[in-house]
Amino acid sequence: MQHWIQGWRAPAIVCVIAAICALAGVFTLPPLDRDESRFAQATAQMLETGDLVRIEFQDEPRHKKPVGIHWLQAAVVAVISDAGARDIWTYRIPSVLGVMLAAFATFWGGQRVVGREAAFAGAALFAATVLLGIEGGIAKTDAMLCGLTTLAIAALAHLRTGGGRKSALIFWLAIGGGILIKGPVTPMVAGLTIIALLVWERKANWLKPLAWWPGPLLAIAIAAPWLVAVQLATDGAFLREAMGEDLGPKLVSGHERHGGLPGYHLLLLPALFFPATLFLIPGIAKGVAALRQKTDFAPAVRFLLAWAVPTWLVFELLPTKLPHYVLPAYPALALLAGWALVSLGDLKGWPRWVSLALAAFGAILLAAVIGALPAIYGPGATLGIILALVFLAVAIGALVEAARRRVLTALILCVAAGFTWHVAARGLAALSASDVHLADRARTAITELGGSPDWPVWSTYTEPSLVFSLGTDTQLAEFGELPGLLPDGEDPYITIEDVSRSGDDLAALEALDRNVCASRELPGFNYSSGDETVLIVRLHNCPEASQ
Repeated sequence: MQHWIQGWRAPAIVCVIAAICALAGVFTLPPLDRDESRFAQATAQMLETGDLVRIEFQDEPRHKKPVGIHWLQAAVVAVISDAGARDIWTYRIPSVLGVMLAAFATFWGGQRVVGREAAFAGAALFAATVLLGIEGGIAKTDAMLCGLTTLAIAALAHLRTGGGRKSALIFWLAIGGGILIKGPVTPMVAGLTIIALLVWERKANWLKPLAWWPGPLLAIAIAAPWLVAVQLATDGAFLREAMGEDLGPKLVSGHERHGGLPGYHLLLLPALFFPATLFLIPGIAKGVAALRQKTDFAPAVRFLLAWAVPTWLVFELLPTKLPHYVLPAYPALALLAGWALVSLGDLKGWPRWVSLALAAFGAILLAAVIGALPAIYGPGATLGIILALVFLAVAIGALVEAARRRVLTALILCVAAGFTWHVAARGLAALSASDVHLADRARTAITELGGSPDWPVWSTYTEPSLVFSLGTDTQLAEFGELPGLLPDGEDPYITIEDVSRSGDDLAALEALDRNVCASRELPGFNYSSGDETVLIVRLHNCPEASQ
């Protein structure tokens, strides 16, 4: 392995692994509900209006997350596309860059903690993990948040091992950027890490460079101007609503039906942390042994545990739970796994076999996801079975090589297993699950029926993906509201009826049947609401040329 990690090769390789895993499905999957489409639509409206301060979804203010990810998305879209094109892949590029930054920062900080070889192994495993790749392919905040948070903790690792003001400036740069991406999360993770280390070690001298005044000033300069501007532009509503209506409810209850008991994230770990799951238990066992025996590796273990455990506990205790919440703790666990991987020859006893069993369990769950998507929501079980078997074959190879204690081949096959899952699940199986791609199918149906993108649209299918797909002027409405909204003239227009939300309102039904010149029914599944449904796309008052 030494040959592969010399000089620039190690960080370049882990960045490439993160990129290729994240890119599976980026160019082919249609817009996802609900968060991705909300973020992308708000960014598109910034480009359409030129207002880069206020965040809005159609006419509604979106006072939930800061503006950072929207600016990054807007910059990419402005350079390589435009808001009118509605190319969702362009909005996903900042997330791909975020996972590359996360992988790089894991290696950059990890080499000061666990050594260059173990840091490379841990960063490579982390780059191929299921959760990181998924977030890297979605146009929202969490991939870039993970990148900036990992960079902040990596800077702390350098400060602990002799880093000076340069490391401190990187830390404050990451803190400022993290605040602009997702508010308090990056400062929270970094703060919990520092507090845990101070309590555990009773040493604070290594933190002195953080007090150098240009550092905090840099963080303030990054985050404060927009915060001041948006407070002025919204008469103080942004912070009031972000704290009171978004963050506050998450602290006291399962916000927006995303609740869960403590242990939720731990139960998901075998699958979402795959393939690094294969070496996690031995890494933890080696860490505990180093602490008990007070070996030279004990400070490294303290640092990694101070990074992972407090953050993990916060999100396990938080009533609102989503799988990606604990992603900023994954790099610390990956470095423990990387340390175990490069020590395969020394691993003995139950941790090794328990880890193999957990990884096998995770692989089976992940294979089931691959098989289920085409079978339930797509063309049938055949494609899913083939893809699942291919993934399992690579995963079994990784498990066998780990059991045989072959370091390099085990690492290569682990990365290959992660990549295979992303391609099979996100690049192929999810794409084939056409029943869940309702908004994209509606857009295609309008074109095939002869409709024009310039025709106004009224829809009772109210998912954000439809707005992003068809444009900002798409009108979302309750079924009973339609008679009062539809035009009375002879100009062409489009209606989309979500049958699962339609009642027996005769006036609304009559309005939908008025002057219909073409229609199509699209049976499918709304995964956001959990409802089987049929979308009925109707074209009204078609011009002669398109009939």
